[in-house]
Amino acid sequence: MPPSSSPPAPLSSDDDARRRIREDLASTLVVEAAAGTGKTTMLVARIIACLRAGLADLDRIVAVTFTEKAAGEMKLRLRGELEAARDDAAASPEERAHLDRALAHLEVARIGTIHSLCADLLREFPVEAKVDPLFEVAVEEEAERLFE
Repeated sequence: MPPSSSPPAPLSSDDDARRRIREDLASTLVVEAAAGTGKTTMLVARIIACLRAGLADLDRIVAVTFTEKAAGEMKLRLRGELEAARDDAAASPEERAHLDRALAHLEVARIGTIHSLCADLLREFPVEAKVDPLFEVAVEEEAERLFE
């Protein structure tokens, strides 16, 4: 009697979407999903795929989230995945060079909150934005008080 084989795992309803996020690098995508569904994982996978293929350098990528905690987690995950991809035996020397360059620029990468991105842009173009270049972003408690 031949050994029994288990049936292939059924595709989850979002497997096609996840594959497209990782592999359809020529398209601009908007990903909307509930908390805890893997958006950060997919974003990191997409960034790694772009870097590995040489389609972009890290200084040309912006990744934003809403909280400082999530932004810090994204940067840590990106570092780990960059190192893993660079150490992948299947990576070509060219891919490793792209990934090495990305690792060298990770600390200056624009990975942060939407607030930090906007503040950076306002500081880069204060005259055009008609803002004081020495402005400070209000801390959350102060912002809430002002909003009220």
